[in-house]
Amino acid sequence: MALKIARGQVTIIDQNDAISLQAFIGSSQPLTQVFNKDTNTYAPSWASSPYLILTPSLYVSGKASVDQITSVGNASNLTPGIKSGTAKWYKNGTAITSGQDSCTIGASSAKYALTIKANHMSVSDPQVRYAFEAIYIDANGLEIPFRAEIQFTQHLSAGATIVAVAYAPDGVVFKNDEVPTLKAHCDLWRGATIDTTNVTYAWGIKDSAVFADTTLTAKADSGASTITVASVTNMEAGGKITIGSAQYTISSVNAPSKTVTLTSTLSAAAESGAKVSCPYYNAMLGAGWACLTSSNPRGVTAGWTTNEITITADAVLNFETFKCAIKDTDTSTGNASANKVVCDIISFTDMSDPITVDLVSQKGFTIKNNSNDVDVRAVLYRNGEELDEEGSDYTYTWKLWNAAGTSVTKTYNGKSITVARTDVTGKGVLMCEVSK
Repeated sequence: MALKIARGQVTIIDQNDAISLQAFIGSSQPLTQVFNKDTNTYAPSWASSPYLILTPSLYVSGKASVDQITSVGNASNLTPGIKSGTAKWYKNGTAITSGQDSCTIGASSAKYALTIKANHMSVSDPQVRYAFEAIYIDANGLEIPFRAEIQFTQHLSAGATIVAVAYAPDGVVFKNDEVPTLKAHCDLWRGATIDTTNVTYAWGIKDSAVFADTTLTAKADSGASTITVASVTNMEAGGKITIGSAQYTISSVNAPSKTVTLTSTLSAAAESGAKVSCPYYNAMLGAGWACLTSSNPRGVTAGWTTNEITITADAVLNFETFKCAIKDTDTSTGNASANKVVCDIISFTDMSDPITVDLVSQKGFTIKNNSNDVDVRAVLYRNGEELDEEGSDYTYTWKLWNAAGTSVTKTYNGKSITVARTDVTGKGVLMCEVSK
């Protein structure tokens, strides 16, 4: 019998990260419906073409930003996707049967889209909530239930009363690079019809540092860095402020004394009572909203003074809210809403996966006996896939810090760089910042 002289042992662990699911419901119609009690009409009416179509979407971590709602899963062969027979729609908590209540549910290939051919809201029930739920099978055969909801509200219009109604025709979710832009649309409804004549539009983005016009309560001398104003409401450090023809940045605000300290000194004197304003303020939008213009686009590329704006992904960091204000400029005799402003808001979400940066070097990060340089390349990953392999889509800025981390000794640019051996004394910390 052979003699045992040694034994080796190793522990093998199968550790699977749990996937994350994000489900949404897109609507072909605005989330607000107007009912005119005088004419007994709905706007828009779901009972006539193009009807109301609700389409669910499902995004799964690790699936390269592709909508997984049409995938069909099978636990027996570990095929990820929606478990057959689990997709269900609900109206106000009650299950919807396809073919009843003027509702039709599409097949999996049609994204289980719910088509509604009736007006489900009334004066007595001005809200309706729809929900979609199903079970997703992951690659390990694990069943994960998920649910998404969407709610509609009905406004009662008293004849010629005007109201603003905003909606997103292409959806409200940015997901990685799936869509470069989305749109926000807002109309002025007069009774049961859209009015586009003699109206003025203004769009704004939520900004708590935008304040309404105020005045100086004391003279401010040229060269001074502090001013005293009648109101400091909405004034914040970092906000912009205009005095005369010059623009300044707020350093700090003392609310009790209503004293504002600026980051720079006044270029000209201003008398007590002089106007103090925020360059982004618009009276139609009000305080707390930065007016979008060609000089202040904030990631919105077009439509600042129309009923539809084009929003890029750069405008939405995690979550962003936009406001549309519409003014009725028809001053003809008998128009009770002349010069009246109506508003609505709409929010967008950025569900993009985070980008990670790996710094790699074929020669390693050690300089041995002053005999070699260090070549470094920044590799970007998002959702497990490499981005910008050619280095043309992003800007790469590098900083080499000294051993103590107190100062930058060298800067570099580009996706791939070379740190010369003469750049490093003892030890250095290399940092890469990626921007677009």
